[in-house]
Amino acid sequence: MGLPRLSPSLVLLAFSLALSGGIGMALPRLSRAFVLMAVSLVLSGCFGVSLSSLPRLMRLDFLTMNFSAVRAGLRLPSALALRPGDAVMTIKTRAEGRPETIDRFVLVETTAPAERAGLAQEARAGFAVSVWRVDPNDVPRLTALQDRIRQSRTQGPRLSGSIDIRVSGGCARSAIPAGPVRVSSYLKPARDEGFITLSEDADLRDAIPVADWQSQVPSCAG
Repeated sequence: MGLPRLSPSLVLLAFSLALSGGIGMALPRLSRAFVLMAVSLVLSGCFGVSLSSLPRLMRLDFLTMNFSAVRAGLRLPSALALRPGDAVMTIKTRAEGRPETIDRFVLVETTAPAERAGLAQEARAGFAVSVWRVDPNDVPRLTALQDRIRQSRTQGPRLSGSIDIRVSGGCARSAIPAGPVRVSSYLKPARDEGFITLSEDADLRDAIPVADWQSQVPSCAG
């Protein structure tokens, strides 16, 4: 299972983890989309992630992750920003012979200094670092979903699927300067772990050539 086709938007983070395990990456078909990083821990092959991060990524297990502590981090040029609702986690589950179930969880930005401390070393002039988490009000619903999947392992029918953390959309605070548009993404899988670098200084202009970025990314003021 790979990442789906993307609509025209600024895609800043796409991270997928198979509920049944397995690691790999796939780059989706794109339609006039900006892509920072597309990571799919589902298929074989790799794209755009640091080799030093792979051992930690391989150990991730959806069923044991405490999502009250999971964080996604982004470092964007100061000209770019995210809007409420741009960050969403989607969990798809399916039992053989049954229709697929889709659960969506909106991520919210956390601005507490302690939350950002783990990315302090990633700060850079001209860039903004942000940290995102599952809305605390949604954590019980997510925990119940993990319990249901665990129960299916012993009582059936067995559920499989994937979890996808995707940050898309975005807006421009100011004119996007000429030259490279370098962005980085990170994942903190547990409270007692540091951030894993998923993509560092990826240049969107190299990934998706677009003649006029300013017209493709709406103004934050609009």
